[in-house]
Amino acid sequence: MKPWDMSSGAARLADAMDSLQTAYREASEHWDDQARRQFATEYLEPLEPRFRRAIEAVHRLSQVFAQAEQQCGDES
Repeated sequence: MKPWDMSSGAARLADAMDSLQTAYREASEHWDDQARRQFATEYLEPLEPRFRRAIEAVHRLSQVFAQAEQQCGDES
């Protein structure tokens, strides 16, 4: 594994997001009040697009590092 390999970090982040969504769905079965709706509105709903952008950025950055590695290897 390369020091700049970010795929495992991205995978852990995706797993954490899945766990959060699962836990929220399970909690929502018993928690249906204004506090839950406010939590969803203030925290969960804004988190999803931020999470997607972060994953996309990690993938783009990983591609940049791979390209740099390839170009540096070509010069040797």
